Amino acid sequence: MSKKRVFYSNLFAMILLFLYALGGSVLVVIFKKMKLSLSLYLVLPQILLLLVPTIIYFVITKQSVTETLRFKKIGAKTVFIVISIGLIAMPIATFLSLITQFIFPNRISQVVSALSNIPFIIRVAIVALTPAICEEITMRGIVLAGYDNIDIKKAAVMTGLFFGIIHMDGNQFLYAFVLGIVFAYLVRITGSIFSSMICHFTINGTQLLLAELSTYFLKFSNEELKTAQDAGLSAFTTSQQINLVLFYLTLAIICIGIIVMLMQKLITIHGRDGIRVTEGQKDNTKVINWPVYVTVGLYIYIIANQLITIYK
Repeated sequence: MSKKRVFYSNLFAMILLFLYALGGSVLVVIFKKMKLSLSLYLVLPQILLLLVPTIIYFVITKQSVTETLRFKKIGAKTVFIVISIGLIAMPIATFLSLITQFIFPNRISQVVSALSNIPFIIRVAIVALTPAICEEITMRGIVLAGYDNIDIKKAAVMTGLFFGIIHMDGNQFLYAFVLGIVFAYLVRITGSIFSSMICHFTINGTQLLLAELSTYFLKFSNEELKTAQDAGLSAFTTSQQINLVLFYLTLAIICIGIIVMLMQKLITIHGRDGIRVTEGQKDNTKVINWPVYVTVGLYIYIIANQLITIYK
């Protein structure tokens, strides 16, 4: 039974990547012809390529939506810890983003800067709320549910891998992979998808807030901010780049330790049921099967094309 569940989860993740790779290109052409606003241009693909397949999945499998997606209330103390983890995870994500910026451009900063002229609350809905709902429902909902009887380490790594891949961007892969692992642990420990949704929203929303505050406290104009965000790491000299990476590496190591302690606090509150694997419950089901190979192969092809486009 576990073997089938893992297979179907991996298959679902593979289908999502194919939808993004093929359907995304089609949607770009359609949206351009329709002359949609950038807001809809960013939100509609997540609804059409993540939520619609999710609905179809439940129609076909007839699984319980509540149980599969873990719609379970969490207390105020858990919410506070989850938000704290989101905030503390940001330097880790920044460090990983900086590493990959030596090869790939920081597209998410470019998107944030492109949205700078619309109301802040709408930006939050686009960049923070929509992904926190759509991506979590698919990744920490359907995909993670297939790993329920699998050791938490394997489950977290596999769902983190799919989460990194689904972004289809070289710069975002590494930090999305690591954050995906953190989100998986949150869901398994708390038994609720709301924990990963809140953490995901906190990270994306804080990034927007920091960009917004920089226009006020650092006296950046929207154009100056856009120029800085578009330039990314290339705006610094080599020595500055090295110092920046080393600074965030140090900060990331400290933050990892704090996150581990906060996770332990969550375990104290919720127990170890979601992450415990007793001798009699050990499941040696192979989590890597042909949908995983196809998914990774397609992703490598996509990234290779991105590199060719960047450096040609």
